[in-house]
Amino acid sequence: MESVSVAQAATQSFFSKIISGSLLIAGTAIGAGMLGIPLITAQSGFYPALLITGLVWLFMLATGLLMIEATLWMPTGSNILTMTGKLLGSKGRYIAGGLFLFLYYCLMIAYVAGGAPLFSTFIANATGWILPGASGYVLFSLIFGAIVFRGVRSMDRVNLILVMAMAAMYVGIVSFGSQAINLSRFAFFNVSAAFAAAPVLFSAFGYHNMIPSLCTYLQRDRRALRLSVVCGTTLALIIYSIWQWLVIGSVPLEAIAIAKAAGQPASAVLEGIINNPWLGRCAAGFAFFALVTSFLGVALSMTDFMADGLRKITTTRIVPTLLTFIPPLGMAILDPTLFDKALGVAGGFGEAFLNGLLPVLLVWVGRYELQLEHQAMLRGGKPMLLILGAGSIAVFLLEVVALLF
Repeated sequence: MESVSVAQAATQSFFSKIISGSLLIAGTAIGAGMLGIPLITAQSGFYPALLITGLVWLFMLATGLLMIEATLWMPTGSNILTMTGKLLGSKGRYIAGGLFLFLYYCLMIAYVAGGAPLFSTFIANATGWILPGASGYVLFSLIFGAIVFRGVRSMDRVNLILVMAMAAMYVGIVSFGSQAINLSRFAFFNVSAAFAAAPVLFSAFGYHNMIPSLCTYLQRDRRALRLSVVCGTTLALIIYSIWQWLVIGSVPLEAIAIAKAAGQPASAVLEGIINNPWLGRCAAGFAFFALVTSFLGVALSMTDFMADGLRKITTTRIVPTLLTFIPPLGMAILDPTLFDKALGVAGGFGEAFLNGLLPVLLVWVGRYELQLEHQAMLRGGKPMLLILGAGSIAVFLLEVVALLF
């Protein structure tokens, strides 16, 4: 009888790991990209948009599994700097560290620039209190900086509440917004434009930064980590697909182009087209919760990264947390319109290398150069790694073309 209860407890613990891990992965992925994806993919039409979204999901799922494999070769608590230093040497460590800072500072700037106004609107709607000037940016950073400072366990609890609130708002948007779907809008096709959306989609499916912290939190359980990545990214794929169906099917292409040029989020565009006060409240709430869940994941991983790099100088989390939040806060206050620009650059350059090419390099060196003992998290051997590496370089080149032309 005792052995049965122990087995039940272990099973419950395993499932709780998967639920926590999946929601942390999904919460990190479903964020600021949600507000910009339909504005970019609409230029190709719904079905090409669905195709490129699925391809990017498969790619990022594969490289996420590679990142788990590389992380499990390292001691508990290791982050990008330790991993790249041991597998790629000091030069690789400095390059990866620079890319990490570039990518996640871009994302942090985008999240603060996009999240603080939503936060101010949320406070105003809930309390009637209008935050003056830059105070909304400062208060937004202080509240969520305090959560990140307390670590992954604290963030897990907050993330669960935020994901549940986001899901409720999402159901409300789909319920109210689906009444305005015009099937004729799905007849538009421009396949060549779909690939231009890849950099932003890379950013939207970015969760790899959470994996080192997640490996520690889930006690390096391979099965739980694999299932968390598969379930979490699949949940993100489903939500992104329905969201694009709703926006592309409800909003005229001309209105989407105008909103994109003005830097408005997709939720605001939908609210402007459908004159329903409940939809407006759901859209504002959804945009806020979606951005914050991703913001917390990025901020936590960046704080852990800073702590890994500053280990010999300080063991407190205060300094890494301040270094994570203060520079993006300053940039967002100076230029509040940086949301779309920072998101596109982060996806095209940072994500393509750090969450695409880097996991490929780490696993290639670990498996085939250093001959480390491993259980492959992704099958396909060298051909699969070469395909993923080529895909990362292709997305980088797409962003270069987009910026130049």
